[in-house]
Amino acid sequence: MPRLGVILQDEHALRAARPDDPVDLVLLRSTLLNPPRAAAARAVAEHVRAAHPKAAIVPYVWHLVSHGEEDHVRELGTRALPGEPRRFGHLQDTPEVRSAWEISLRCAQEMGATTMVLRTPASFTPSNIHHARLTAFVEARKAEGIELVWETDGLWEPAATLALARKLGISTLVPTFEGTGRPIAQDYERRWLRVDGAGPTERLRGVLAESLVHALEAKDALADATVVFGGPRGHANLRAFAQTLDQVEVDD
Repeated sequence: MPRLGVILQDEHALRAARPDDPVDLVLLRSTLLNPPRAAAARAVAEHVRAAHPKAAIVPYVWHLVSHGEEDHVRELGTRALPGEPRRFGHLQDTPEVRSAWEISLRCAQEMGATTMVLRTPASFTPSNIHHARLTAFVEARKAEGIELVWETDGLWEPAATLALARKLGISTLVPTFEGTGRPIAQDYERRWLRVDGAGPTERLRGVLAESLVHALEAKDALADATVVFGGPRGHANLRAFAQTLDQVEVDD
């Protein structure tokens, strides 16, 4: 049985949760913009666990660690640090990035999280210097007991991303469906599959859920898969996929 999860933009998305939702993971994208301070982080974690008691919480790394000035993400957040904007982001080894990481780490610790999503922007290109920075960052986090899941934007080719993920011993968070609604043909090793909808609709219809199940089965990857559902219909799509899994097991 694969691990299933939801991606929350904020706590309000928990209103769509149901007590019997089979949620193993809750990814908190809100911490990408504004990692809450200690007391608020604990309150968020309590809210999540009230809705999904068995779920592991997976916050995002703060954008001041990963995103550069040119990405224009800083303007969207309400929490900031002093320092020159050019000295933040892109996993630089600067006092500013180290301070931002310490805040992100403290947030994760207060939430009881040991896994975090590192989202890198399109400006974090597949250059040698960025390879080196990512490698150093991952190794430093392992020493702190933090497992990273890497979500890329931009020019990273899937094969090159997978090769680097294998080398670093991390997983990647990748889209599941093409624009047409068909599952993307890919190797599912070290992949967390992100479902924001399928094709032109945000609703995961039965035939689309079945196509994903069959794609995973064809690669003998269903049992070990991790599938997370985002967007306004995240919880509803998770339920639809879980129902499809149940039906497949009955048919088998």
